[in-house]
Amino acid sequence: ARPAVGTKRTRAAEVHNLSERRRRDRINEKMKALQELIPNCNKAKNSFLGSEKKRADKASMLDEAIEYLKMLQLQVQMMSMGAGICMPPMMFPPGMQPMFPPPPHLPHFPIGMGMGGFGVPDM
Repeated sequence: ARPAVGTKRTRAAEVHNLSERRRRDRINEKMKALQELIPNCNKAKNSFLGSEKKRADKASMLDEAIEYLKMLQLQVQMMSMGAGICMPPMMFPPGMQPMFPPPPHLPHFPIGMGMGGFGVPDM
C-alpha cells in the first residue's frame, strides 16, 4: 500500500524544516565565531536566534566586521607604504584600536603630517 499524498508532503516539509534549521544553526555558529574575531564587537549580541531585532543585530555585527576589515586593509597598506610605520591610534574608528602598539624604535607622527593626515611622512 502506498502512503497518502498528504503524508509525503508532510514528510517533505519535515525534511525541509530540518535542513533549514541546520542551515540557521550553522549561520549562527559562524556569526558567533566572527564575533569573537572582531575586537569590541558588542557582546550583548551573543544569541543569534530568530527575531527581527536579532536580525538587525546580525546586520550590525556584519557592519562592524566590514569596517574592521577595511581598517585592517588600510593599516596593511599604510605599513607597506611606510616600511612599518603604524597609523596613530587616533586614526582608528572608535573601539577598533590596533591589536599591537607600534614598535618603540619607529617615530610617531601626529595627525596632519604627511600623506593627507594619515600619519605617514611625505617621501
